[in-house]
Amino acid sequence: MQSKDRTINSLSAVLRALASMKLTVVCLLLLVIIVFWGTLYQADYGLYQAQQKFFYSWVFFIFGFIPFPGTVLVMVILTLNLISSLFYRIGFKLSNIGNAITHLGLIILLFGGGLTFFFSVESTLMLVEGQARNRSEARDRWEVALWTESGEQKDIYALDVQDIQRTRITEIPELGIHLSRIDYFPNSTAVFQKSHEKRIFLNGSGVGAIRPAKPAMEASENIAGITLDIDAGTRELKLLLYGGDRNSTRIDHNGKTIFFKLRKKQYLLPISVKLRDVTAKKYPNSEIVKSYASIVEIDDGQGGKRDVRISMNKPLRYSNLTFFQSGYHKTPQGIEYSYFQVVKNSGRLLPYVSSLFIFVGLVIHFIVMFFCRRKQNTDTETIK
Repeated sequence: MQSKDRTINSLSAVLRALASMKLTVVCLLLLVIIVFWGTLYQADYGLYQAQQKFFYSWVFFIFGFIPFPGTVLVMVILTLNLISSLFYRIGFKLSNIGNAITHLGLIILLFGGGLTFFFSVESTLMLVEGQARNRSEARDRWEVALWTESGEQKDIYALDVQDIQRTRITEIPELGIHLSRIDYFPNSTAVFQKSHEKRIFLNGSGVGAIRPAKPAMEASENIAGITLDIDAGTRELKLLLYGGDRNSTRIDHNGKTIFFKLRKKQYLLPISVKLRDVTAKKYPNSEIVKSYASIVEIDDGQGGKRDVRISMNKPLRYSNLTFFQSGYHKTPQGIEYSYFQVVKNSGRLLPYVSSLFIFVGLVIHFIVMFFCRRKQNTDTETIK
């Protein structure tokens, strides 16, 4: 019995500490500092590096050794603070129901932000007029693609580079090969090999080695490189794959030709998107593009086709995907390209639900306060 009481008292003490208003103020001050600091950092190191260090981290280090809480850690603590406040300080009394609903809306908002941060997927879809595609491409994630060809048919296998480890062998039984990673560099430079030099690695473009490079200011500008050990049964091979290669690297095994290529990670879309037309408006007497829009044909693969206009302020929403018009390019030959940012976000509706809860909660809170104040004034006049 005493053990149970101690557990309850300990839990109550934790909730009391988490529900502290002082903790709320500290979290908000930390967020102000991180946003200000991250904005200054972005000017010198770029948006991607600022995001990774300040906004996508649990903890980062000042001068390389002094720990400082990152945005993720602060937001997790702030969410626990709101949940504890809801149960410990506010409660669910009828007089506090509006306040409780408002806090619940804030919790849903933070929970939705967490879902977006941990589980959303962003990719890019680039189309030239008349082209149709059903795959988008990651900005900063890479994969090793392997395939065999039979006429016009390709059997493709794709492995995320993060899943290829040094200490664990990855098996592809359909091709009869095993592979493991030797080295991987998120950003690299290629060293081309002279014809008379002895080749250590196989590469389809003559790259003899890769060297690690400083991360670019924009993640999309990084060019990855990876070296692999390939166990093809009776022989072992070493492959070098460079993200900037135009050519694939090939080996012959079991009467088949297997092609290897390091490419940006690709995501299969539930629809095919065809670019029918892209238009751009420019500022008067200038070549600077003011706005652009695309007319695309959406094909769901089941006979359903329709034309949709996507502009800078009017994205296309399909299931849990959102297609944003993010770029436009026209070559000197007059060929026009359109770029779309594709965002997969299962929690995209939660901010709307949260806003509804906050609005309803505030309305109820003000109504309750109005009647409480009115009753208080009536009681005061009665006493007089």
